[in-house]
Amino acid sequence: MEAVHQSPHVLIFPFPAQGHVNSMLKLAELLALASLRVTFLNSEYNHESLVRHTDILFRFAQYPGFKFKTIPDGLPQDHPRVGFAMRDLFGSLELITKPIFRQMLFEIYPPPDCIIGDGILGLTFDVANELGIPIIPFRTTSAGCVWVFSSIFGMIQAGELPIKGM
Repeated sequence: MEAVHQSPHVLIFPFPAQGHVNSMLKLAELLALASLRVTFLNSEYNHESLVRHTDILFRFAQYPGFKFKTIPDGLPQDHPRVGFAMRDLFGSLELITKPIFRQMLFEIYPPPDCIIGDGILGLTFDVANELGIPIIPFRTTSAGCVWVFSSIFGMIQAGELPIKGM
């Protein structure tokens, strides 16, 4: 009897902020186009917002191996989740979301062959390494942002920063 080939299953887990989610949704779509099975793990808060304000479910329904799963981010529903209030998110993700994520990985079927974790979401790396699941870091930062970050030190050394006379 010939073995049935199953495409790899990738779990994608973005940091729960709109720019991160948008970038990783595009990656998820590209992987789904390549016929990989993809589970996109989003915070409950962000997923509800996507469903309410976009056609996200319709957009991804065309990919048979694609599914959305949600996980709590640990913050109350009325938390603003913007600006300096985002600092609260890091603590709640570590305290609340991390143990739920760990348990979820035992329950997802089929189990993921690898995880693509947001580069700033450390809990994915901790849990993947603990459970022996390969993990790929994905940075959602744009090329322009990387260029700015890499230029700042040189601009300070050249005396161009801070900008004087403004």
